[in-house]
Amino acid sequence: MIGQTIRGLIIGTAGGYLFSMLHVPAPWLAGSMAAAVIAIFGGLKLNMPDWLKALAFIFLGIQTGTSVTWETVDRAAQWPLSLALLAITVVAVVWACYAYYVRARGWDKATALFASLPGALSLVLALASETKADMRKVTIAQCIRLFFLIAALPAFILWLTPPESAGPAVPVIGGFFEIAGLVALSAAAGLGLERLKVPAGLIMGPVIVAATLELSDVIHGTAPNSVLVPANIILGVMIAARFNAFTFTEFRQALREGFSGFVIALVIAVAGAAIASWLGGLPLALTLLAFSPGGLDAMTLMAFALDLDPAYVGAHQIARYVGMVLLMPVVTAWLLGRINGFSARPKRLEDE
Repeated sequence: MIGQTIRGLIIGTAGGYLFSMLHVPAPWLAGSMAAAVIAIFGGLKLNMPDWLKALAFIFLGIQTGTSVTWETVDRAAQWPLSLALLAITVVAVVWACYAYYVRARGWDKATALFASLPGALSLVLALASETKADMRKVTIAQCIRLFFLIAALPAFILWLTPPESAGPAVPVIGGFFEIAGLVALSAAAGLGLERLKVPAGLIMGPVIVAATLELSDVIHGTAPNSVLVPANIILGVMIAARFNAFTFTEFRQALREGFSGFVIALVIAVAGAAIASWLGGLPLALTLLAFSPGGLDAMTLMAFALDLDPAYVGAHQIARYVGMVLLMPVVTAWLLGRINGFSARPKRLEDE
């Protein structure tokens, strides 16, 4: 396991560095994931231990929290309408993908439902395992959707909204003791909320701590790249590691169905984001990233890479994730009629 972890970090770092040299959007996340997927289908086994995943989530929460300013708080008054539109968009994505998998691909209802649920991947897989759903189809469809979101969405967003000329540099927290104290407090808050089984607690705790310290002027500026880049690499390899269980032949066979589901979800997300952008007077690139049916961690990291408002994106992705965690077990049990003794009580899970 240690060898697989070291190998994964080396390969992920190399992929991220290559993508950064090629000026690919969101290079450290997309590059580490792409390099790790290629390595896995080349016959290598890669792994990310739970403690490294937890560290990445804590770093992500810190980065999100330090981006919160009083201007962000003032803009939050515009978010309720946007969050309501997000909820409608999520329902539309699930319904459309479910209909596609059942009617066009002939999948059973349980498999189609769990393959269609956006985000909260660990919870989706745990709930699916308690039904008669085809776990390989569900897992491959979910992984392919997330893979294409990370691989294609940054370029699509930059195509929609080309980057403007650079503005004034954002200050970065520089003192060692300031950073060490921030990490220690954030880790304590994240682990505490995780122990209390708060949804996305490992990210929420650091967000609360870092935002509080930033707004109270205890710290000034955002966390440095030494915090963000490792989180990108760990997350990229972690996403790729889900392909360990599949051969390239299985991946290729499922590619058409998985890609079709990704396109359906993306089209609906673009429509919802366009309405939110129009009604709220917000940039389409920002609302699209917030509405994208990916993981909370991946989409928030992408906001930093694309220089979009991470507080807005994070708030919407957290709301979607928490809503999925709280409602998914009950809704799926009701829709599937408790297939095969399905229970509405989810297992304790990590964030996606």
